[in-house]
Formats: sequence, C-alpha cells, structure tokens
Amino acid sequence: MNTGAHTASAPEEVLRLEDVTMRISGLTAVDHLGFGVTAGQIVSLIGPNGAGKTTTFNVISGYMRATTGRVRLFGEDVTGLSPERIAQRGLVRSFQRTSVFAGCTVYDNILTGLHLRGRGGVLQALLRGTAFRQEEQRLRAEADEILGFIGLRARAGELANGLSYGEQRLLGVGLALAAQPRVLLLDEPAAGLNPSETEAFKHMVRRIRDRGVTILLVEHDMHMVMSISDHIVVLNHGKLIATGAPQAIQQNPEVIRAYLGTGIEHAQA
Repeated sequence: MNTGAHTASAPEEVLRLEDVTMRISGLTAVDHLGFGVTAGQIVSLIGPNGAGKTTTFNVISGYMRATTGRVRLFGEDVTGLSPERIAQRGLVRSFQRTSVFAGCTVYDNILTGLHLRGRGGVLQALLRGTAFRQEEQRLRAEADEILGFIGLRARAGELANGLSYGEQRLLGVGLALAAQPRVLLLDEPAAGLNPSETEAFKHMVRRIRDRGVTILLVEHDMHMVMSISDHIVVLNHGKLIATGAPQAIQQNPEVIRAYLGTGIEHAQA
C-alpha cells in the first residue's frame, strides 16, 4: 500500500447513461436521460408509476435498445448488446416477478445458475474427466456458499415452488449472484414482501454491496429506499428531475410535488 500518496483517486463510475431516449409506439417513455452510478454504491432509481423506471432498466440491461443515446458499462459502449453479452461484462439483472426453476430444488436452482457460467464443455461433461469433476466440485462448493449467504441453506433440498414468496425472491437474487455480477440491477425487490422480509432483504442488499457489488435498484418502498441508498435518481414522465443523497431528495420540492400523496416527504432514513 502506498501511504505516501496525497491525493485520492476519484471513485470509479461503473455505469453511465448518456442522453438516452426511448420511444415506444410513438410515446416517449424515457426522455434524454443521463446519470452515472459510482462503484460500491447502492443507487435507487425512483419515480411515480409511468415514470420510465422499468424501461430504463430494460435499456441498461439490453432487453430494449434505446432510440437514441448511449449506455456505457465500465467505460465500454454496450448500447444494443444482448442481455447475455452485457451479463458477460458484469451487469446482471433480477426481475419484478420471481424467476426461479419452480420444479427444481433450491440447491439445483443455484447449481443450474452456476453451470450457465461454468467453463466445462459438452465433451468434458460426457467424458466426466478430471477437469469436469474438479469444476463440478468447485461449483457445488460455491452453490453451498451462495445458499448460506442468502439464508436458504436449510431449505436446499426442498422444491423452489414450496418456498414462501419472500424466500423465492431471495432465491432469485441467489441466481443473479451465481452469475458473479459486478453491477446488480434489482427490479422492485421488496414488492410483495412483509415488513420482516423487507428488513431482511435490506440487510442482504447491504451485504451484497459490502462484497464489492454495485447495486442499482428500482423500488417503491420509500422507507427501504431512504434507509439503504447512498444515492438516489428520480424520474418523472421519463425525465430526470433530481439526483442526490437521500436527505437532499426528501427535501427537494420538485420530488415532493411529483410524489404528492405517496408519502415520500415523510419517509425516514
């Protein structure tokens, strides 16, 4: 470690949207949107219904191609790349609805996710040689570690469709973690969770951040947003109306007007 340095390097920006516009059937869902996400932060993307949040997620993760503008991931222009190619570059997304393999065990869900990333080829799998066995042993150990991290190790042998809704959401995050993201997009992770499940999810999001994963989330639960976010980006009618720390966002008159009646002004960090 160089203790003689007098100037700290600026935090790395892992994701940037540049003048992104998305038109769908003649309607402008996202309008000249630009913002950046700094490495190691939990950043929340919020706004009223119809603000363009999910469309923005779709553009970032490759499920939609922006009409105009650019998306940069770790400085690389990834505009128009498929979700698979974007995931290979380190950005992985979860969805609003649970997306688990319902008929498989909890353990096999995670193992399947890891196999999608595994290096063993078809020939190695058929021959079941030394390299394949070593890879399989490594992936099984990693699956066990992920299950422990998300708190589902005790449910490993149960079918995923037997989990509660909140546990299925946790398993969905585990599947995303199996892809080894450097940037993780969470789409309404607290939707449908009860208060205790939401609190547990908040702790897990912080622990994911503490493992070095940058997090961008869309969420309507303002108490969750204000309590875990390092930075907040606010959209309304597809436009950026505010960006800043939680306290500044809570006091922003334009944000309060956009959220009139939703209680954002009363959300407590």
